[in-house]
Amino acid sequence: MATISLNGFEMYYEVRGDGEALLLLHGGMGIGSDWKHIFASDPQGYRVIVPDLRGHGRSTNPSKCFTFKQCANDVVALLDHLQIATAKAIGMSMGAKALLHIATMQPDRIQAMVLVSATPYFPPQLREAAATYTKEAFARLSDAERDTLRSRHVHGDQQILQLFQWQDRLPRATTTWHSHRRS
Repeated sequence: MATISLNGFEMYYEVRGDGEALLLLHGGMGIGSDWKHIFASDPQGYRVIVPDLRGHGRSTNPSKCFTFKQCANDVVALLDHLQIATAKAIGMSMGAKALLHIATMQPDRIQAMVLVSATPYFPPQLREAAATYTKEAFARLSDAERDTLRSRHVHGDQQILQLFQWQDRLPRATTTWHSHRRS
């Protein structure tokens, strides 16, 4: 368990095991330790790298800005710090989108990847649901629900409210995909 200063923030991360590098990137509102719900124990034969992404869990975000590309740059900086030239990776939702950025920025860096829920855009129904993540909604949570969020995102209610705000700013589709036939 460690924290490193990089790209203007403090990133918490864990490195466990020996073998090939396996990067695990959590989803939005998640934390690195959420992977324990997927893997009862770390996969054998891997050196597992599990960060709390920018603004999540034990990582800070003094800039209060978040983009998937910035998240990818943060992860690349972590890999550089750990002197990991190549890795296999699994990304969930937000982590999958960051992983796609890494793979396009540095294609030789990612040997193989599994993407879970890496949507190319957020449909209107999801944006509507995400828009309900407000300061008022946080205040309406039960004490137990707020305490659960506080135990996961340890930098206080402002950190949690910032995560709520990001949910309301989900990207909209900027490209329409068309099928083209050659004549």
